[in-house]
Amino acid sequence: MREHWRELTEIVGRFGGARVVVAGDLVLDRFWYGATQRMSREAPVHIVRVTKTRSLPGCAANTIWNLSALGSIALPVGVVGRDREGDQILELFRERGVDCGGVVRWPSWETPTKTRILAGTLHGPRQQVARVDSGEDNAFTPELASALRQALEGALKGAGALILSDYGYGLADSLYEPALPARVPVSALDSRFGMERFAGFSTATPNEEEFESACHVRLSEEEGQLEREGEALRRRLAMEALLVTRGGRGMSLFEEGRRPVHLPVVGADQVVDVTGAGDTVIATYVTALCAGAPFLHAAAIANTAGGIVVQRHGPATASPAEIAETLEAWGTGKL
Repeated sequence: MREHWRELTEIVGRFGGARVVVAGDLVLDRFWYGATQRMSREAPVHIVRVTKTRSLPGCAANTIWNLSALGSIALPVGVVGRDREGDQILELFRERGVDCGGVVRWPSWETPTKTRILAGTLHGPRQQVARVDSGEDNAFTPELASALRQALEGALKGAGALILSDYGYGLADSLYEPALPARVPVSALDSRFGMERFAGFSTATPNEEEFESACHVRLSEEEGQLEREGEALRRRLAMEALLVTRGGRGMSLFEEGRRPVHLPVVGADQVVDVTGAGDTVIATYVTALCAGAPFLHAAAIANTAGGIVVQRHGPATASPAEIAETLEAWGTGKL
């Protein structure tokens, strides 16, 4: 695809204005940065003195942030609690001008939160020493599911695309029905657990672990096995295309009527942090499809965006200008 960098850059130039509904699990990613100076007397653990905190949108909320950064009109459909964490997610959305009309605030809901503690010596690098998760025991009551379906109905009117973002908190199961993907020109699935439960989407972007789980296999180094399983899964899920993200080995695209294509990593292969990279990939992929890109070109652009964000700490976004600049450097051999 390197020789097509000008065409890919032109597609990026058409980003903006697409109405993309994201129905998914809204999570707050919280980061606590600190320094370790001594061991606790209470237990054999380091005492971490917190020096900085940061809150970012996580899971489906990060996909929404990425879409907004790319110029799409992101329309979230999800649920948050009437708690401080729910307030923070909505504040983060409003920073990007995101319409929160499809976000249901539910009294008994605890907003899912992932708190990562990163620590090191006072003047040294920080590394993650613990992660504390909360909000995993929420229940989708019939009343909540009904409110979410109503929100989805409103968001889908005039939408150009739908992303179903399933992080295992239950929203995808409560909203999915076989006819749902056909209601928009482009539909994409991003499911962390059990993507085989959902069929009929235009495309999906599993990582290698999710792909193996859906295929019930352990991939070997044999490329032929990957290609056989990829095409078989695409057919089972009745998708036009399946894009498998493979970390340092790039991506593999399985498209109806075409031979599989393996895309190498674009940019440096030294990964800083993969947190949220899958959200960047699907947001960029869908935005490119809405801009008229064929699946292969959309995959190449998403591959480029993914290569940008893994060089940054925590969930991150890539702008159209950054993607275009990287594509040009890649195409002209400067990268």
